[in-house]
Amino acid sequence: MNDIRIDNLMVEIEKLHNRNLLSKTVGPDYYEPGMMEYLECSEGMYKGDGTFLIRFEARGTRYEGRTELIEKVALDDVINVVRDAENQFNENNFRILTEKGHDVGNMPAELCNAIAPLYDAGELVITRSVVSFVEPISKRSRHAKQAILFVELEGKIYDL
Repeated sequence: MNDIRIDNLMVEIEKLHNRNLLSKTVGPDYYEPGMMEYLECSEGMYKGDGTFLIRFEARGTRYEGRTELIEKVALDDVINVVRDAENQFNENNFRILTEKGHDVGNMPAELCNAIAPLYDAGELVITRSVVSFVEPISKRSRHAKQAILFVELEGKIYDL
């Protein structure tokens, strides 16, 4: 197995964990649009036995009618994370689908690029994915442009 692929995934897991840690050090008045919101919703953990957990914010939630679909998504709903190698923007893409098959976003590109090589080689499987946080646009400020959706994903890396 090529260790660089696992190293890339571990870097992304650590980034998510560091976002969560940062949430505990900044005050409620600290705000940087697009960078510091919802820090506490992110997380990354490697459990040492090949299993990992990541919590990440879905991307692309304001396109293709996804904003309206997210209005019907609830905390702990099952989410299907589906490989999308035909994506025109990133051949490593994973789509995020509701249990009924509605497309509500994409996994962030950095995570896709770290997970796809292992997934495609059959060395990583996704064992569980659920909604870990959702804030539909109807519950946000009138200035908000998109819904917020976080996914908690558990997986296993083989041959470690």
